[in-house]
Amino acid sequence: MIITIQRYANNGYGIGFIDGKAVFVPYSAVGDVVDVTITRHAKNYCFASINNIITPSSYRIAPQCSAFTHCGGCDFLHIPYDHELTLKKELFQNTLTHIGAIHRNNIPAIEIVYSTRYHYRSHAALQSDGAHTGFYKKDSHIIEPIPKEGCLLLHEKLNEAITTTSTSRGQSPFKIAIDSQSNICSDPTTTIIEQEAGITYKRSIDTFFQANRFLRKEMLHIADTLSQSFASFLDVGCGVGFFSIYLAKRMKGTGIDTNIHSIEWAKQNASLNGVDVDFYAISIENYHPFKNNHQCVVIDPPRQGISKRGRKTILAMAPCAIVYVSCNPVTFARDVKSFIDSNYRLGKLFLIDMFPCTHHTEVIGLLTK
Repeated sequence: MIITIQRYANNGYGIGFIDGKAVFVPYSAVGDVVDVTITRHAKNYCFASINNIITPSSYRIAPQCSAFTHCGGCDFLHIPYDHELTLKKELFQNTLTHIGAIHRNNIPAIEIVYSTRYHYRSHAALQSDGAHTGFYKKDSHIIEPIPKEGCLLLHEKLNEAITTTSTSRGQSPFKIAIDSQSNICSDPTTTIIEQEAGITYKRSIDTFFQANRFLRKEMLHIADTLSQSFASFLDVGCGVGFFSIYLAKRMKGTGIDTNIHSIEWAKQNASLNGVDVDFYAISIENYHPFKNNHQCVVIDPPRQGISKRGRKTILAMAPCAIVYVSCNPVTFARDVKSFIDSNYRLGKLFLIDMFPCTHHTEVIGLLTK
């Protein structure tokens, strides 16, 4: 059957319609006229794959990776980067309207922050079956080997290292990273040293750290700028101290995280950088809201966002400002709605394209009373 792709969905798929029913089509572009096969039916929508592109969109370009549409990593290699940034901004605005219940006219101007489209990842989780190393094909557990020319998203030196036997892990998934001294790391017992904006961070390969080596400094500067007016902070989901240690250069702070290994690294990093910040292995749900007077709360949660109980804890603290960092605009919009309903105002918004070529985006918003 033939459909025309009319817009994009948050998952990176193009959307067309058959008899009023939405059809989600991966690797399509707005304006494509495509012949598709339905692959999965749901009550109000369905998924389809492209058999043939009858009339290509004016946005289409030739993807630069031979594994594109086979590997599950990239969504947008078939469109120019400026179009990718535009559609991500539009999707974010739509999400704030439909899930955050914010009228389009009341959405603050969204500042887009981006850098180089390719080779931005300093670390990745890879799959290996002993013979092949790569990423899973889309919606499967079948390995698509990294092409001989390498992955467009990975640091060039990671691509070189992946082709060597030193990174082989038999039939197990493994992680690989390149640190600030260009050392290749894949051993979980190795200490990785990261350096950003004058801060040195130590961590293990199994602890979370922002993957885009070109935009980490920008994230720190944005969080610092948004919290300039305040004298104390609570960093929720602090990890190894990414935001906490940078902010603690000028104000008193506390960082909390549920991962005790991250907290151990955070404490080491605070000492290493000579800053005074307290770290605790505790969830926001179990944190006492009146333990300290935190003027600013920085939130950097996993994709599921902040739980209802966690949001209530933050509201009980009544901070002057909330700096919300999110890798999922959908849960960001949901959580922001709760804060707005409790008399906070969304003042500034940033869309940071931490994951070019994929449908994922990072957003930062400032909420004030």
